[in-house]
Amino acid sequence: MKICFVSGVKFGHELLLHMLQNKVDISIVFSYDDTKKTIYSDYASFDDITKKFGIRHVKVENINDSENISILKEIKPDIILVMGWSQLLKKEILSIPKFGAIGSHPTELPKYRGRAPIPWTIIKGLKKSALTFFFITEGTDDGDITNQHHFLIDDDDDASSIYEKITILGKEMIMKTLQQIQQNKINRIPQDHSQFVEYWNKRNPEDGKINWTNSNKEILTLIKATTRPYPGAYTFYKKSKLIIWKAEHIQYDINESPGKILDVGVAGLKVSTGNGCILLKQISLNGVSTENSSTIFNKNDLGEFLDK
Repeated sequence: MKICFVSGVKFGHELLLHMLQNKVDISIVFSYDDTKKTIYSDYASFDDITKKFGIRHVKVENINDSENISILKEIKPDIILVMGWSQLLKKEILSIPKFGAIGSHPTELPKYRGRAPIPWTIIKGLKKSALTFFFITEGTDDGDITNQHHFLIDDDDDASSIYEKITILGKEMIMKTLQQIQQNKINRIPQDHSQFVEYWNKRNPEDGKINWTNSNKEILTLIKATTRPYPGAYTFYKKSKLIIWKAEHIQYDINESPGKILDVGVAGLKVSTGNGCILLKQISLNGVSTENSSTIFNKNDLGEFLDK
């Protein structure tokens, strides 16, 4: 079976490596051009895998460019696997593979479609989600479902831990999907469009800016939703951008304006919010990341975080 693999992110990188380690034969890999590294926060280079396993590797600006379509027509893949890709595939590409193209989406389709699914899952406060494999159509996340595995979201889950959960699920699901294709037993379950809830819009790095007048819950949710592999929630300290990767709620008696640094210690920075105080545990300032705030701040740095 000729397999074309399309991905430009860490999720796809891990799935491709898992497939190759399990002796799956990949005919060609399409990934993002290196210039896309600054655009996609979970960007991954596939050079290491393709070189190690001797796989033809094409880096693209747009998968729908005529030269890429020509390559696919030359190869005539049986299946195209799209595991982390922001560009919609045109009909001309979708008509090439014998079994079609299968994509992945880390939500419970058909309920939630669109962009930035992991951050939105956290912001919306969902307690359960799913990784869904589906046949790609010219629409957005609306093709027949082939596999869907649910998982629970715990209170302490953040973007990093959910990303890890879907990666583990994805490795299992990709092997199951390939087996089903080879046995001609692939599922094609039409999506019940009456269950559609909402379409999630793209999120930009600017959406991670913290409003310190918000509540502890709102700020901590934003931090969880935007942490690695995403750009991170941020604020400004003395005109320098400070990124917050991890924080937690703490009890602290305060009477200070929101955004005030209350204390600096090995455990982190205590900062006032609109209704209390949170502890900033993992931060980056001027390109320096630390889990020990005292390496960047000291007891004299009791200023305020600002909007700019």
